[in-house]
Amino acid sequence: MFASLAVAFLFNATAVTGVQQPAAQTKALDPKAWGGNHAGKPVPEFVQGDECLFCHRNDIGPGWPTNTHGATVRQKEDAPKLAEFLKGQAPLAPIAGEIEYFMGSRHRVRFLKKAGYGKFALLNTQAALGADGRFQLSGDGKLAWDAERFANRCAGCHASGVDASTKAFAAFGLDCFTCHGVVDPKHTGDTSQVFLSKKRRTESQVITSTCAQCHLRMGKSRSTGLPYPNNFVAGDNLFQDYELDFGKADDESLNPGDRHILRNVRDVVVYGLESPTCVSCHDVHKQSSLKHHRTPRTAICSDCHNAEGSIKGSKAYTVHSAVCEY
Repeated sequence: MFASLAVAFLFNATAVTGVQQPAAQTKALDPKAWGGNHAGKPVPEFVQGDECLFCHRNDIGPGWPTNTHGATVRQKEDAPKLAEFLKGQAPLAPIAGEIEYFMGSRHRVRFLKKAGYGKFALLNTQAALGADGRFQLSGDGKLAWDAERFANRCAGCHASGVDASTKAFAAFGLDCFTCHGVVDPKHTGDTSQVFLSKKRRTESQVITSTCAQCHLRMGKSRSTGLPYPNNFVAGDNLFQDYELDFGKADDESLNPGDRHILRNVRDVVVYGLESPTCVSCHDVHKQSSLKHHRTPRTAICSDCHNAEGSIKGSKAYTVHSAVCEY
């Protein structure tokens, strides 16, 4: 599929580290040159996740309710620990009964309530995990609901089927559609029809576009100006609508988490590298990155691990995001 865009790479193993480094590429690729997009088009009809789980109830079903992708937004009744935390927060007492949903869970939590069909209002305060392992509120104490902020900043990565013209979503959380796209019912006889299925993980640019739609948080849509793409559908070329500065991939001041993602995306869509891609190391359904221990060691490993000597051990770093307001 991408043969016409391939760029030849030569690899030289460095004597000191044993890490394979790409030699200078013959010519940078145009990230927009392949495929198509759904920017400005209606959200396509797609099979809801509940229907998918009818067949995938035994392999995907048990873990999906607590999967961080599926639970980017959760109802209060599905998050008992956060609901309990809420009860003990005196500053939130005046509006605690209005809070219906939580966004996030592991390190940071935002509070939401319904604001119409496919809309959430976002509370201006948030809770962050402190050094003592407990969530602590932050904010100036003046509680206020914002009916536009979720739609303008969060919806693209915390909801599914977002209509860019209305900024309304079809479902909260990330549905199967977000990563697998529009799935033909006939895929039961040929799973290679499904993006990111076990039989369809070789299209490096498609894989990278799919993951980058949410995890590449430093660009904006050309067509809407929003910090998330305009109606991206798995299989699309993200970069026909989503623009960013790939030069930041070498910016050492960028937090290591975002820089790691940006460098990998650049290596695939600009330099034509076929591997590694996100799925080389990460298993979304299992919420695991154990596979990365079995992948060949390359320069990108040094974003998180020692560049010289033993690969064991990870560098400590904190991720900050202007888009996500932390």
